[in-house]
Amino acid sequence: MKKVILLLVFMGSLLAFGQINPPNYKKIKKAISNKKSELYYPVLMERYLQGDSTFTPNELECLYYGFVFQKNYQPYSTIDAELRDYLKSKPTLNDEECKVALEMAKKVLEKNPFRASAINTVIYCYDQLDSMELIHKYNQMLRMTAIAIINSGNGKSAETAFYVNEVSHEYLLTSLFDLLPKGQSLESKNKHVYDKLELHENQYGLDVLYFNIDAFYRKGL
Repeated sequence: MKKVILLLVFMGSLLAFGQINPPNYKKIKKAISNKKSELYYPVLMERYLQGDSTFTPNELECLYYGFVFQKNYQPYSTIDAELRDYLKSKPTLNDEECKVALEMAKKVLEKNPFRASAINTVIYCYDQLDSMELIHKYNQMLRMTAIAIINSGNGKSAETAFYVNEVSHEYLLTSLFDLLPKGQSLESKNKHVYDKLELHENQYGLDVLYFNIDAFYRKGL
């Protein structure tokens, strides 16, 4: 797992230098609904599930933030609860246990293709089973999720917050940047809602990290 996560660490520099492009949900909804467009949501999702590495920033934005308009978008769902309980009961996984975890994780991804805990589990299990050729697709899926969020802001303030579709993606980014949260609070400002994470001392000199949670805290995007 550590080898896989290290492949993502290079994106940490984007916390300081990345462009800030908050999603325009109305434009995204219109774009992904056009059946004749390359941005039609089923087309984007199929590419994502195949581990396509050729997404443009605009396509990534429509893929990730367009998920909030899909029927299976359930940000508060505990669909991975059984998987998490299973992993907690197994400090280490042998080959047979990896196969069980793989099956459970893939069932989670059928319902939510962006659930980071399930993607990480698949990557870990394939690594343990020495199925390296199968890791690439899932590593790419995790990478695309992270990049889509990173492209939305830098997290340094409410005005430049990262936009996320679910709470688990806040912790995907803190893990990616090797940041350790020590507190969390909810903050409302200018008709937007934010998760404000207080951080332990870190290499970026950040005291807090802001996440815009309008997608799942507010209705009617």
